[in-house]
Amino acid sequence: MKQISTREIESYLQKYIACMQAHGEELMDKPMPAADEELFALYETTGNRLKYESVYFARRKMLAVYGCLSLMEGKPEYLKKLEEVLDGICEEECWALPAHINRKEDPQWSICVDLFASETAHALSEIISGLKGRLPSALCEKVRENVFRRVLTPFMNAAAPYAKWEGGDNNWNAVCCGSIGCAAIYLMQDEPELLKPLLDRIVCSLDSYIAGFSEDGACMEGLGYFTYGMTYYTGFADMLYRYTDGAIDLMEDEKCRRIAMFQQKCYFPSGRTLSFSDGDSRDTYKMGLTCFLAMRYAGVEIPPISCAGGFDEDSCYRFMANYRDVVWTRKYLEQAEKGLLPAEEDDGAADCLVLPGAQWSICRGLSGGGMAAKGGNNGESHNHNDVGSFLYLAGDEMLLTDLGAGEYTRDYFGEKRYDILCNHSFGHSVPVIDGKGQKEGTEYACSHFEADGSGRTGISFGQAYGTERVKSLTRSLCYDPAKESLQAEDVLEDRETGENPVSMKENLVTQYKPVIVGNAIHIAGRKYGCRITVEDLEGSIGFETKKHSNHRGAEEEVYCITWEVPADKEKPGTRKCRFRVEMEEI
Repeated sequence: MKQISTREIESYLQKYIACMQAHGEELMDKPMPAADEELFALYETTGNRLKYESVYFARRKMLAVYGCLSLMEGKPEYLKKLEEVLDGICEEECWALPAHINRKEDPQWSICVDLFASETAHALSEIISGLKGRLPSALCEKVRENVFRRVLTPFMNAAAPYAKWEGGDNNWNAVCCGSIGCAAIYLMQDEPELLKPLLDRIVCSLDSYIAGFSEDGACMEGLGYFTYGMTYYTGFADMLYRYTDGAIDLMEDEKCRRIAMFQQKCYFPSGRTLSFSDGDSRDTYKMGLTCFLAMRYAGVEIPPISCAGGFDEDSCYRFMANYRDVVWTRKYLEQAEKGLLPAEEDDGAADCLVLPGAQWSICRGLSGGGMAAKGGNNGESHNHNDVGSFLYLAGDEMLLTDLGAGEYTRDYFGEKRYDILCNHSFGHSVPVIDGKGQKEGTEYACSHFEADGSGRTGISFGQAYGTERVKSLTRSLCYDPAKESLQAEDVLEDRETGENPVSMKENLVTQYKPVIVGNAIHIAGRKYGCRITVEDLEGSIGFETKKHSNHRGAEEEVYCITWEVPADKEKPGTRKCRFRVEMEEI
């Protein structure tokens, strides 16, 4: 990946700050939108999250805008508006989201330490600490009381774990613990006898968060959750390091260095990103976090500036990330000017990367696209039933897709999760066995994964289907980065060779309407397309149009291309399918 210049970063930072300033002017005379009971209850009655959350995060946007601008510039008009915002947030009945509480069973539901209550506690604590002496003392005391009552005291008074996120291996641990730890350092330095055991507890919990990454540094939840969790982990690590005068350094572990390298591995040259699990194929990165990691570790690359998220990119307007997009980026530029950045490392610009711990294989093509495939298991955090799946891009067009995250609803994280297309294996390019898809759970997994780092990947994943009728199912992929062609072979071995053999259908997923002619499938994007040729086809190829509600709640069409895989005439009990994907320019 080509390293971007400091001039590009300076221009990005100017635009980022200008965007905040523009919002500051736009929102100055507007009241905070009301987060009322009717909206709050929608999740309970319909399962809809987006309507209440859009209001909740509009309020957090005002907090981020005036909090950042007040700390950065301190204009009286910003400070005056910030007072209104801080008071409004203190008056909210609940800082947690409806999806994270249970009003029917918990009489104390309004006090719940979830992701967003924790984030709010951190933001308010950092703002009043950074503006000490510039805000009314009564307001600061009100903020302090709310942070303790809603977050710090409930957490400290509860035996560990406060909730399942404490000591967990995913982003919840990092976000909640990182926020709580920062808030505590800001507000409890005059109570070291209480602060030290709290910080020890936070550090112990965060050990489990780091353990949740694969040994090669991959975040199994997806790239966006890497950004989310690591923003709060590094935010706390940085603050703890400074608070302890360098005595505690949560970033010194070698695994943290490997984790820091994960982001750049998820970018294709075109700027598209891996969308495994609840990811996004058009993800953006946080400039502040990336600069922080690049200041710490040699070899961390900053992706293309076109992929850097602006101030409005995060619809949740998280203060931790917004403020550090400015502070850490400025520090990076200062260190670059002084020649104090770690030396760059040449990774050889590898065409193909392998993450053996995650069981991911990633190949990059000359057009800017590429191919990626995964093994893994169906019990990963933010899991999709996608063991053995792959995606294919030409340029910046994902022609065989991984849909990534769908709309977050009550069902999305409930018992009906795997009825939703993007989470079901029918929504991924994996075979259908006996008319059924893969099962969820860690035991439904890839039993063998190998990749040579030159485009060849082998996956054994019959176990993911949870049927004794299948002896083995293997997928072999061979990608040529120069020609951008992909040769695929799937082989199923049946335990039963009698009158009731196992059936197998191929299933390829695209969001471009395919055209099928004989044994050829044509998928055309805007600039690029591909031709998929099926060998030894018996019968015909068809496709079914399905609906997908994306992460923003917009409905999209998805095309699932299927055909029957015939029995191998030379090997009884075996079904074999070969198909070839070749890029075409439109």
